[in-house]
Amino acid sequence: MIDSHLYLVCPECFAEHTRSVTRCADCGIELVTPDAIAAVEAAVAEFPPASELDCVRVAPLAWVRALSEGLERDGVAHRVEPASEQDAPDGQDAEIFGGAQLFGLYVRGDDAAAARELDKSIAVQLLPDEAPPLAEGEEDNCPACGSTLAADMVECGECGLCLG
Repeated sequence: MIDSHLYLVCPECFAEHTRSVTRCADCGIELVTPDAIAAVEAAVAEFPPASELDCVRVAPLAWVRALSEGLERDGVAHRVEPASEQDAPDGQDAEIFGGAQLFGLYVRGDDAAAARELDKSIAVQLLPDEAPPLAEGEEDNCPACGSTLAADMVECGECGLCLG
């Protein structure tokens, strides 16, 4: 099928560009056809509101962004919305973020367990003092790529992520 669109659209700022341009001049993001934008908007409209989803984490944007990127990589649909300390799931103390602007990450119930496991691996990286140390010979997974890490590794051998 031949693509009949005469222009491409930035999925971030929705600016229209000629077909000869491949990236948005403002955002640096790869351009897509208007049909692709419509498909994303339809998928977002079909995804339930946060009130019907399980909250995985309430945290500052950097943490929620890392979790969101991992879930996207795993193909898990999710929603990110502004949140407050009161929105934090049981067992999470959002007060440790000291007044930072907070965001909640929400998933469907079927995906909650996998999302919480990913969140735990991110917590180990972002709050190393809160995580129990690995025993000698015990292994963990890289929060960025999922590869196996030994307890004494300071950098992931697969993706190069600095582990602290």
